[in-house]
Amino acid sequence: MRRTLATLAILSALLLVPAFAQGPTPTPGSEAFAAVITEASQSGWLQVQPEAALQQIDAIQPFILDVRRQTEWDQVGHLEGAVLIPVTDLATSLDKLPSDLNEPILVYCAAGTRGFYGTLYLKMLGYTNVKNIAGGIGAWVNAGLPVAH
Repeated sequence: MRRTLATLAILSALLLVPAFAQGPTPTPGSEAFAAVITEASQSGWLQVQPEAALQQIDAIQPFILDVRRQTEWDQVGHLEGAVLIPVTDLATSLDKLPSDLNEPILVYCAAGTRGFYGTLYLKMLGYTNVKNIAGGIGAWVNAGLPVAH
C-alpha cells in the first residue's frame, strides 16, 4: 500500500511539474490587451486634459461617459450631456454605448482611475476614438469648468 501511494505521488509530481514550469502563455485576450497598452503608451495614455476635453465637447460633441456611482453623480454633479454607466456595469450595459465604434467618446470618473479602466475596456471592445479625462471630474471642477446638477 505504501509503495502504491509513493508511486502515485511521484507520478502526480511528474505530471504536474511541467504544467507549472512552462510559465504564462499568451491568450487572445492578453494579446489584445497588450496591443491596447502599446497604443495607450504611444498616445498620452489615452488621456485628455479637462480644458482640451471641453474644447472637444464644444467642437465635436462626443459621447460623454461617466463611470462613477449614482451617489457620486448625485452629490458632485456631472458633465452636461453625460451618460452614467458605473464602470462595474459597463459589460452589462453595452446597449447604452454608441453603436458606431468610431464615434468620439470621453470617459471620466472622480479622479481618473476608473475612467482609465473604462477607457481600456472600450478600447478592448473595438472603440477607436476614446479618451479619459485626466484627473476626472475633480480636475474638471478644479479647472473651474461647468458642472450640471
